[in-house]
Amino acid sequence: MKNIKAKYRNKDGLSRTENLRSQPHTKHRVFNNAQVLTRGWYPICPTKDLAVGQARSYKIAQQRIVVFRTEKNNVMALDAFCPHLGADLGNGRVVGENIQCYFHRWEFGGDGNLEKIPCMAKLNSSFDKVKNRSYPTKEEYGHIWVHSSEVSDHSVIKPSGLEQEDVSALYLKEVTLFAHHHVMMANGVDLQHFATVHDLDIKFDYDVAEDVDGTFIWKLKGKIPKENVKGKLANWILGEDAEYHVKFAGGSLVAITYGVNAKVFGRPVPPLNVLWGCLPQESGISKVRIFFVTKARSGIIGKIKNASLHFLTFFLLMMLKDEDIEAFPNMRFNTHRLINADQSLGRFIQLINQSELSDWSET
Repeated sequence: MKNIKAKYRNKDGLSRTENLRSQPHTKHRVFNNAQVLTRGWYPICPTKDLAVGQARSYKIAQQRIVVFRTEKNNVMALDAFCPHLGADLGNGRVVGENIQCYFHRWEFGGDGNLEKIPCMAKLNSSFDKVKNRSYPTKEEYGHIWVHSSEVSDHSVIKPSGLEQEDVSALYLKEVTLFAHHHVMMANGVDLQHFATVHDLDIKFDYDVAEDVDGTFIWKLKGKIPKENVKGKLANWILGEDAEYHVKFAGGSLVAITYGVNAKVFGRPVPPLNVLWGCLPQESGISKVRIFFVTKARSGIIGKIKNASLHFLTFFLLMMLKDEDIEAFPNMRFNTHRLINADQSLGRFIQLINQSELSDWSET
C-alpha cells in the first residue's frame, strides 16, 4: 500500500492532455471539464480561521474572492480585486461592515457597493456602478461556504434522511484527488466497480429522484452475495440486503448515506454519512474536504454514540479508499465507450452536464 500511495501522490491530473491524437478525449459541457465551474457551494475555510475583523482571499479554480467577517459577525464574500487599481482586498482591513482596500483605502460594503473614497468628501453619480460582485455565504459543518453565483438556488445539503434534523459534523481533513471531483462523484454510482474493485458482485437496482432545487439523489438497493469471505462476513453482520443513497448538489457537493435501513445481527442501526465539499484547482485536479455527519445528539450517551458512528464511518471510508485508489493514477476518465452496464454512470454524467454554469468558469 505504501508504494501505491507514493505512486498516486506524484500524479497531477495532466493525463487529460496526453495521447490526444491517437486516443481523442471526450470533452463534456460540464462533466470532468476543468474549464467550467458550476453554480454551487464551495467550502472556503474552517469557521475558526476567520475571526471578527479579519479578511482573507482564496482562489477557486480561476476565481479569486475575498471573504471577511464584519464587526457584527457577518461573513461576506466579494470578488477579490479592487476596481480602482486591482489590489487584492484580502490584504485590506475590515472597517465596521465594510472591507477597506490596503492600497488607497477605498471601502466596499458586503453587497459590493463602493461606500467611501478617503480623498473625496462625497461620491458623485459617476461612482454608482463601481462595485464588486458579492456572493452568498453560509456557515455549516464548522466551515464557511461561498456560492459561486450572486443568488443561490439550493442550500448546503444534508445527507439523505437528515434533511429535517439538526446535525452534528466532524471535519476529517482535506485531500487532493489528482483527478477532477466529478470523477470521484461518479465513483459512487458506478455499479460495475463494486464487483471489479471491491470484489462484491452486488446487483443494484437504482432510482434517481430529481429535486426542484438542483439536487438529485441516487437510491440503490441490492443483495449481498455470499461468494467470498467478504460477502459472507457482510451477510453475517448486516444481512443480505444492502442499500445506500447518494445525494448530489450543484456539481460541487456530494453526500453518501451508507447502510440505509441496515440491521446488525437483526437490530436496526443508524446509517453512516459522509459529505464531500469540492474545491476545483486551476490545474484541473480537485481538492475535497471530508465531513462525517450524524444526527445531533445531546448528553454523554449521545456523544459516545456519535463518536462511535464517526469511527465506523472512518473505517468504512478507509477500506473503500484503499481499494479505489489503485484505479486513479494517470486516469483521465474518457467516456466514449459506455456500455449497458454503465447506465447509472451515464445518467449521472447527463445530469451533471445539465448543471448551470457560474461566471467563475474559464470559458
